[in-house]
Amino acid sequence: MLYAVYIVMIKRKVDREDKLDIPMFFGFVGLFNLLLLWPGFFLLHYTGFEDFEFPNKVVLMCIIINGLIGTVLSEFLWLWGCFLTSSLIGTLALSLTIPLSIIADMCMQKVQFSWLFFAGAIPVFFSFFIVTLLCHYNNWDPVMLGIRRIFAFICRKHRIQRVPEDSEQCESLISMHSVSQEDGAS
Repeated sequence: MLYAVYIVMIKRKVDREDKLDIPMFFGFVGLFNLLLLWPGFFLLHYTGFEDFEFPNKVVLMCIIINGLIGTVLSEFLWLWGCFLTSSLIGTLALSLTIPLSIIADMCMQKVQFSWLFFAGAIPVFFSFFIVTLLCHYNNWDPVMLGIRRIFAFICRKHRIQRVPEDSEQCESLISMHSVSQEDGAS
């Protein structure tokens, strides 16, 4: 719910990317997280829900790398993509991370998955591409277009074609018309 509020408020307050200073925005997001979330660590520690301890050098290095690449860079690219396309496409693109990471596991680590994964991943990919096409072509309605084509195909079969009753008269008109055009050209 908070993620949805975040997306809607960003898009409502800032409609174009040049109106938002993205590094300053992420600086304030980091500052608010620092000020609002740090007391939670101590609260969890003193209530006994979770023990707080300072990380060693390896864990601290992993946290910093994950924070810079996994959070800051990915959030920056996502926000930039939302401004270039729409927040709907940006959110649907985030839904592609799970199937793509599983495909990467299959290729890199030779992990096997059941057919249920593929049965679930296909609609995710399909919905992303359909929504992207619909957002790209604002006035395009593929359902109405399909209905119109089907209706035109059905009507074409049942269309009444008029056959001239007197074919001699048509032939004489055609020959008269071609003679008058030849006279006008010379």
